[in-house]
Amino acid sequence: MTVTINDARTVPVQEDLTTDDLRLQVLRGLETMFRADKPLAPATELLTGEWGVLNSDGQVERPGATPVANTYPVFCGTERYDVKATGAVTLILGSHVVLKTNQFDETADYEVGDALTVKDYSAGEAHVTKASSGEPVLGQVLEVGDGWLVFETRRPGDLA
Repeated sequence: MTVTINDARTVPVQEDLTTDDLRLQVLRGLETMFRADKPLAPATELLTGEWGVLNSDGQVERPGATPVANTYPVFCGTERYDVKATGAVTLILGSHVVLKTNQFDETADYEVGDALTVKDYSAGEAHVTKASSGEPVLGQVLEVGDGWLVFETRRPGDLA
């Protein structure tokens, strides 16, 4: 008996799995990082690699102009079909990980060891940027590349 698969049952893959996605790559810590799905605040869109703030209702929203400690990297953003179905994004919560991303404030000059925070620095961004004195430190630069950063996350609440 020969069994064949009917082409009508196959589902096309919407992602190109052969190319690197520089929006967010976990270089170290994937096996121990804590991920959690959190509901989105109304009318909020956050893509993979951006950062979200947990508000007092436990919903994820975009960061404001003043950085806060309860800000976390978005592991699965609103561009994914499963996130659209559940209305919740997946955040990396309270984990020490090393990330590579092209989602950062490109107007700043970075050096190894720079402290990073997340805030809206002009037009609704949800990316890392250099931390100023007294701002919560959410990461520290490990490597600077052409159009990308490698950084390790810090415990939310550390101050620059």
